[in-house]
Amino acid sequence: MNAAPSRSRRLALTLARHAAWMLPSAPSSWAQAMRHELDYIADDSAALRWAFGCMLASYKARLTHWPRFSRRPAWRHVATSGALMLLIGLALQERAGGQTEPPRPDFDETTCDLPGVSTEIRPRLRCGTVSVPRNYDKPDAGRFKLAVVVIKSEQQPSWPEPVVYISGGPGSPLTVYAAHQARTPYAPRRDLILVDQRGTGQSEPGLCPDLAGKLLEAALAFAASATEEAFATRQATYLACRDQAIGRGLDLRDFGTQVTAEDLEWVRKALQIARWNVYGESYGTTVAMTLVALHPDTVRTVVLDSIYPPNPVPLWSTTVNDARDAFFANCARDNVCSTSFPNLAETYRETLARLDQKPLLVTVPPQMRQPDDRVILTASLFEAVVTNLLYYPTAYPTLPHVIQSVHDGELQGLGQSLGQVLGPILAAQLAAAATQNRATHAAVECRDRPHYRQHLPAGAHGLDRRQLYGICARWSDVGPPPLVPAGTRVPTLVLAGQFDPVARPALSRHVADLIGGSARFVEFPLVGHNVRQFSACGARIAADFIDHPAQKLDTSCTDRTSPIPFLPKRR
Repeated sequence: MNAAPSRSRRLALTLARHAAWMLPSAPSSWAQAMRHELDYIADDSAALRWAFGCMLASYKARLTHWPRFSRRPAWRHVATSGALMLLIGLALQERAGGQTEPPRPDFDETTCDLPGVSTEIRPRLRCGTVSVPRNYDKPDAGRFKLAVVVIKSEQQPSWPEPVVYISGGPGSPLTVYAAHQARTPYAPRRDLILVDQRGTGQSEPGLCPDLAGKLLEAALAFAASATEEAFATRQATYLACRDQAIGRGLDLRDFGTQVTAEDLEWVRKALQIARWNVYGESYGTTVAMTLVALHPDTVRTVVLDSIYPPNPVPLWSTTVNDARDAFFANCARDNVCSTSFPNLAETYRETLARLDQKPLLVTVPPQMRQPDDRVILTASLFEAVVTNLLYYPTAYPTLPHVIQSVHDGELQGLGQSLGQVLGPILAAQLAAAATQNRATHAAVECRDRPHYRQHLPAGAHGLDRRQLYGICARWSDVGPPPLVPAGTRVPTLVLAGQFDPVARPALSRHVADLIGGSARFVEFPLVGHNVRQFSACGARIAADFIDHPAQKLDTSCTDRTSPIPFLPKRR
């Protein structure tokens, strides 16, 4: 909720209305602009000084039209203005204790110290920071520095209106991957802008940096074994993080998707960009939709890749079960998969039941960096592994064999699958998990998602218990919700994967329907989350849309998707 306007702000509003009325032609566009300009002046004393200048200019303009102004009303309003100017002087004196007007958005360029940047890519990078208000309603509350990277397009000259990519999370870094992003442009002729959202990557603030490792350990321990003890440890670690953040003078209300959207708007102004193309992926779609809803005139196009659902969010277990069942149904329709692994869905359920009774000690590849290269495979951990593999189409051919091997306790075959295909994927996931800022994740989600304050029923699914239930009610107040730009005129493209375990295609289509006639929806067969990353067809469609949003999309490549090359069961 916005704070009540200060006395200086109220006085500035009164003065601006008076100045607008005093203009010789009060209904003019200048008068209208005068009444609305105060919305864009954050500092109260600066607003008051501006309004005072408007009043002087209005009186000067009125005096030049003196014949049309009767004597009696003139002196009445001159007297009124004198009283107003006296009040202004007192207000300015009250606030004058050395206070200066807050800095406007500015990009402070720095050296690009990023990993994996080749000599060919380095000249295309501009790195720096943008200082944003901690609290947009309290501009004197201080600033946070956000890390920003601008990647010039390889093809020069660049086309106008760059692409800003908003990554998932919340809490995942982005600028650290600038080298990869430079090699995989979203629209090859346009510059690309990357921003570490507040509290992630190289951006301030660090909520509880001393506890980052413990938060990761608690999350992994609970994923491996969803016991009450592990649940309590995880909850206590988050609350210790909250206490540390508050002890460091941070206000946990300074987070949330609407805040992130305003941060991006501040970055846009700092980079002096009139309009940009917005590409949101996963949680980034939540930010992108909110940005379009709040600042539609600054967005040329928006791509929503793998939507993170708006409120109310279905239980994650429901979404995952639906995505997994869609994968099993695809196996049942495939000749190789159905012959080698008949009734894969039932085999999976039996596997969970067996692991619940007797976990397996499994040897894993060295790149997974587990003690003695072994893990205890519980039902909870196996379900987490299968869920994560739905994100990766490269894992699909091997996944039925993995389920069957664990079901049969055939560890040699499982070890081969882990070493050849799945090990690198799981290792990459563990590495990504280590870079995610879980404190920022909680700071944003607890502000955005009221349902995390509800209590899960007894016997709730383990996937749901891994969410922030039991934490958010004690973390911070609920903030303003993420927005859906219903009825927007901004051209919008919604991409959805058939096996997406975060948002099912039907829900993504529903969001496109809410947006309205400006939205186009495309579903991609045999793809999970993050369509563009795993579908060359999706990447091409998105690039074509960004460059030519008014043209009819050629989506024929979605009809030419090759079937999954399932590996047959080993004899």
